[in-house]
Amino acid sequence: MSEIVPIRYADTDTLSLRQIDELSGFIKGSSFRIFKACEAQLQEGADYYYLPADQHQALIESLKASGQIYGSTVNLLLMTRNGYERMQKLVSG
Repeated sequence: MSEIVPIRYADTDTLSLRQIDELSGFIKGSSFRIFKACEAQLQEGADYYYLPADQHQALIESLKASGQIYGSTVNLLLMTRNGYERMQKLVSG
């Protein structure tokens, strides 16, 4: 397994949902479902960044090419460390 390299965005180290799936040993889509369940308790710009395809296509294509996000990704969701930790706490109870 290759080392997971954080994605630098807005001067913050972030992880894609693919990277979170890989870190957690989840099947594809698991972290997205967890995110959707926790989204109301997370703050955009602090816990995660939502990057729509129409504004961030070059970055999304670059991350697809590097294998850091799923090839099927349209709009990109990047989790900050804080957001990832909050999501874990919300799921675990």
